[in-house]
Amino acid sequence: MADRLLDYVLHGPKRATCGLPDPDAPVVLGGHWVVEDGSGRSRVVLRTTDVRSGRLDSVDDVFAWDEGEDDRTRDSWLREHRRYVARGLGLADDADVDHVEVVFERFTVVWPPEHAD
Repeated sequence: MADRLLDYVLHGPKRATCGLPDPDAPVVLGGHWVVEDGSGRSRVVLRTTDVRSGRLDSVDDVFAWDEGEDDRTRDSWLREHRRYVARGLGLADDADVDHVEVVFERFTVVWPPEHAD
């Protein structure tokens, strides 16, 4: 999955991501982070351009589109991210997680130069 998502960043429409909050590595507006491929090799540096916390079900159509996955609709985004969040919390894939707080992040590519925004 890492390689597929990396491809969306390098060659496709992915300019947003979402995940569970990590108290040991909070998302910082203006911060930079490295994305590795499936073999652990550093492939791209991103800069966070927008960040907000909110309920999983607070995602809007624009964010779902900018995340660039599946058919890019809010419905498919929620379907897949409900499973992702449930697994991250150690719950069954069909658990009710709409109320769970997640971090919504937008980013730009800053390195490598041939892929920079």
